[in-house]
Amino acid sequence: MVVKIYKAAPSCSSAVTYNEQKVAEGHASVIFSSGIEDPSKAMETFSIYERGSLRCQNLSFHASVNPGKDDKMSDEKVREMIKDYMEKMGYGKQPYIIYKHTDLERIHYHIVSVRVDKNGRKIPDSYERKRSHEVLKELSKEYGFAVGKKKEMEEVLEQDVKEEKKEQKLDFNPYNGFDPAKGDVRKQIEAITDLALKYYFKEPQQFDMIMEDLGVKVSRGSTGGREWILLQGLDRKTKGPCTPLIDLSEKYGDLHDTVTQHAEQCKGQRKTKEKEKVANIAKTALTKVKSEKHFKNYLKKFGITVVLNRNVNNQIFGATFIDHKNKCVFKASDLPKFSVKMIEEARQEKWYGEERKNSEHIKHFQHSQQSEHTSKSTAEEATDLLLTALGSESSRRHEDEKIMRRGRKGPN
Repeated sequence: MVVKIYKAAPSCSSAVTYNEQKVAEGHASVIFSSGIEDPSKAMETFSIYERGSLRCQNLSFHASVNPGKDDKMSDEKVREMIKDYMEKMGYGKQPYIIYKHTDLERIHYHIVSVRVDKNGRKIPDSYERKRSHEVLKELSKEYGFAVGKKKEMEEVLEQDVKEEKKEQKLDFNPYNGFDPAKGDVRKQIEAITDLALKYYFKEPQQFDMIMEDLGVKVSRGSTGGREWILLQGLDRKTKGPCTPLIDLSEKYGDLHDTVTQHAEQCKGQRKTKEKEKVANIAKTALTKVKSEKHFKNYLKKFGITVVLNRNVNNQIFGATFIDHKNKCVFKASDLPKFSVKMIEEARQEKWYGEERKNSEHIKHFQHSQQSEHTSKSTAEEATDLLLTALGSESSRRHEDEKIMRRGRKGPN
């Protein structure tokens, strides 16, 4: 008997999708589930647990159970053994599902569960693989199987590496945002939605900000008095929608209500340390940066995105900080000893970005035009005076000539 625990992923969706594809192909079947109302919709249960965690990043528990050729383990015996195994590993009260795989000559089983409990607390996983081996040795006495020897383990691990690679092709890291090149648009958007619903936010619109920062546009509307949310992936270069509208009501029921309820639940949490951290980073940034772009890039080094709101005069009147490392969203007014006024003052007094350069260029152009106009006016006035003087001189000479002619002719 060999048990291989796969590397934890940000969501159980990759493990469930992998096993459900095997079921759809006729190469696997569900032989047992615990704490899951409908085994064909196991992800609905896992998603509830995943959304309850605001800290744990890798949430999936996925393992393969591989009886040896001489172990003589029936499905019923494997099922009972896995129940005891999960109990001893700390997953006895967790929802989990067992799949039997028959696509290889070696019949084996897969277990999928979630690493956080219903209160969002992580299941202890220190020295997990070592504990797994010890649990197997303990259970071998009761169930009569032999714990895999080195050669058998190598054969199992070789095959499992291939299976793990197949699973990883179905997976991607939602922290990196939506990427059309990764394929499986719906799965990506589901994973990003699962991630966004782990963040601390007190307003539903802040969920929209998180999603857009992760490359997904949120469209809201209402039909017959019922409000709804549809989602679209965004192109990484143009930032415009590049997928059809996606409806996740099959997975979440009413996503609008789910987001609203989550925001209400977050209002009871203080997040004092997280607020202080963001405030300190933002204040330090304002003492160092010289432009809005520099300000945003400085915050990104710490995993923070800032969204600035401006009025018609381009003045900054609002700021929202998305702290991806701690999965929190704060308004500037939420932060201790910090205000949006500090950002606006920096913009006016310290920032020398493209906006100020353009403004200074316009002022310089206007000044040049004014100077040119002034110089031109002065030159024109001088010319007019000269022409007037010349005109006067010409007129005087003409009068003198007339007098001289009259003198030569004598008096009339």
